[in-house]
Amino acid sequence: MKKWLIGCILIILVIKVSHAQEIELGQIVVTPHRTATSVDIEPFSLEVLNVKEASKKGEFTLQEVLKDISDLGYATTSQMGEASVFIRGADTRHTQVLLEGIKLYDPASTAGYFYAYNYIDLFPFQRVEVAKGPFSSLYGSDSIGGTINLITKKGKGNPSFSYLQKLGSYATFKEAFIYQGEINKFSYFLFLSKTDVNSFYAQKYKEGNHERDPYHNFNSSLRLDYSFGNDLDITFLNHYIYSKYEYDASSSDDDDNIAHFHQGVSGIKIQNALSEDISQEFQLGFTRTYRKHWESSSVNYWYDGKTYQVKYKLDSQLLDSYKIILGMDYLREKGEGKYSGSSSPDKSTTNSKGYYLENIFTPFLKFFISASYRLEDHSNFGTAGVFNASASYIIENTSTKIKASFGKGFKAPSLYQLYSFYGEPNLTPEKSESYQVGIEQNLFKNLKFSSTYFHTHLSNLIDFNTTTWKYYNAGKAKIQGWENKLEYSLSKEIKIKFSYANIDAEKKEDGSRLLRRPKNKAVLALTVLKNRFRIYPELTYVGNRIDSGGEKLKAYFLATLSLSFELNKDWDFFIRLENLLDKDYELVNGYQSKKFCWYIGTKVKF
Repeated sequence: MKKWLIGCILIILVIKVSHAQEIELGQIVVTPHRTATSVDIEPFSLEVLNVKEASKKGEFTLQEVLKDISDLGYATTSQMGEASVFIRGADTRHTQVLLEGIKLYDPASTAGYFYAYNYIDLFPFQRVEVAKGPFSSLYGSDSIGGTINLITKKGKGNPSFSYLQKLGSYATFKEAFIYQGEINKFSYFLFLSKTDVNSFYAQKYKEGNHERDPYHNFNSSLRLDYSFGNDLDITFLNHYIYSKYEYDASSSDDDDNIAHFHQGVSGIKIQNALSEDISQEFQLGFTRTYRKHWESSSVNYWYDGKTYQVKYKLDSQLLDSYKIILGMDYLREKGEGKYSGSSSPDKSTTNSKGYYLENIFTPFLKFFISASYRLEDHSNFGTAGVFNASASYIIENTSTKIKASFGKGFKAPSLYQLYSFYGEPNLTPEKSESYQVGIEQNLFKNLKFSSTYFHTHLSNLIDFNTTTWKYYNAGKAKIQGWENKLEYSLSKEIKIKFSYANIDAEKKEDGSRLLRRPKNKAVLALTVLKNRFRIYPELTYVGNRIDSGGEKLKAYFLATLSLSFELNKDWDFFIRLENLLDKDYELVNGYQSKKFCWYIGTKVKF
């Protein structure tokens, strides 16, 4: 209790120091409808994460910015290795991650999902949009809990070079390089980074696990844009990640278990405005994820997953109040792997085609209606349809927005669940039905409050049967909860944001809680601007969670303080202090998390 009071006093003191920025209005997002819409009228719940602001706080990975969302849980065994996220209590495999529209995941993983949140550096991205709820009608399989969209940076201005360096606890060292600019109709953005963490212990040190588990990461990102004129633009993307780390695979210290992770993403996007009211977009994408693990001469394995993606979208503004979007997606996934002792690799392939139609209707300025339908044709499961509908209405006299949505989602079984030694070819897709209702209220000019209730019913959930050693469609689950936000600008120099989520996520057959989801989570964050100084104190509460075997993980508080100083427009310094209360907590049973730690760094532009 004493440490909690210290954290609160810290935040109160910072409030008294200075003041904040006004809340940005009229922000445009693209994820909820695959076309540009304003946050002011948007019916879906969103988080728009500002990468520039995150870098000033010393946050440089995708996981670091996601973990501050109150209705998102996360778990990892090493702080640097593979990670899971749980948006609104849905499983990590129920979240779809996109990079400029290209679906990111590992088709050769057990559940065919994305887990590289720790590996992805934020700097190549302009912003991160987190759309909550089912979006399978627009994006296909996986979008049950939500969709995370990574919007890349486009090179601009005169050619420039930037350098970043960070060092700190656990023998952490990071350096990054950015080269960008534009020449006539051509623009480019190149990013390279290297991260090393040499003194972290995944298993608990106090229980005798004294083997360090070093982590090494390399990121590269390239975006090239060319405008041909006549409303024709082409974009080329290439991203590559390599990570090598040691890990402890069980509750005891494992010597020299080594994992290698490679992921490459390439894509070409062509955008063409046919007229003032009609535009089209064509995209080709390719991803490859290769993993290699070594535990001993008798336990080593590798997996290689590839995807081939084709997307087409046509936007048509038929009337000022009516917009129609139609498109097609094609996805071919291929996975193969070899475990020690097996004579040859296991190989498998599936493909799917999706056709979608969305209607957006704004009969008058403050009223928004959308409806979308998708017909999915899968090589294993045949043809099925899903839909989504949403609406919002702003009562102008009271500055009140009322919003609601309903949608269905699905998650296709992975290649591993279908065709591995443990697989079952007759598995059917997991399904969901979700709805949400909410209200957003502007009070005065500097206070905004929002509250949303959400409910999701899951069926055909895929689980592993320890008796038959096969995957099967296990049953049903129910998730319901509230998310609440309060944003307050004390003045032009200080901004306070408080968010709280209460989530009940349980299996319907026995009422047991779904694993690793906190029932309660709250985040209190401040942004303070004083001349060239920025101060970011944050306090997070995460409630108890249930882990494998019924183990209950204790609730915990985390206090963080970030300080940023702008020497001039081209040179920044930062200090970041994490876990100020020095709490001992677990994200996964038996694995420790960071104690009090510090980081310092600088970014300079030439």
